[in-house]
Amino acid sequence: LLGTLLLAAAVAPELEAVLVPAPSRLAVQVAVSGDLPDAWRDALAAGAPVSITYRLKLFRNRRWLWDQRLDSFELVVKAERDPLTGVFTLVAEIDGETLASGQAATLEDAVHWVTHPPTAEIPVPLQHEPLWLVARAEFLTRFKLLVLPSTVATDWVTRAVPESP
Repeated sequence: LLGTLLLAAAVAPELEAVLVPAPSRLAVQVAVSGDLPDAWRDALAAGAPVSITYRLKLFRNRRWLWDQRLDSFELVVKAERDPLTGVFTLVAEIDGETLASGQAATLEDAVHWVTHPPTAEIPVPLQHEPLWLVARAEFLTRFKLLVLPSTVATDWVTRAVPESP
């Protein structure tokens, strides 16, 4: 049992987050590395709609109290293979609004686009105490015949928000 847990932890996907500050905005570039869940990759290759939901939470770091959540954002990156043409349709949305879209000819290109989505810009207060961004990636496979979707996720990643220039 311990060996299985160690093996699962060794191949679990990891989330990287790079933060670039700007006045009243924060550019967030996320990327998933490591082995992706087999069921997720197989579903994408078979033509089932799949997605990765990047959950982003912004917290104010308060020394004497619990951290205060300022805002939450969802960057949802979807991919689906057209069974007739074999072309993958790709869409990135942040909080329901389309951020970017595109197409990919190969499975590898589609996986790269979904695991390295476009940079998302989120609002931050102009003057603020130290802030933290907490992020996580959730792999979602939606089969039309299943009632419950299956979800696998990365660990939460915490990054300090740098001061804006």
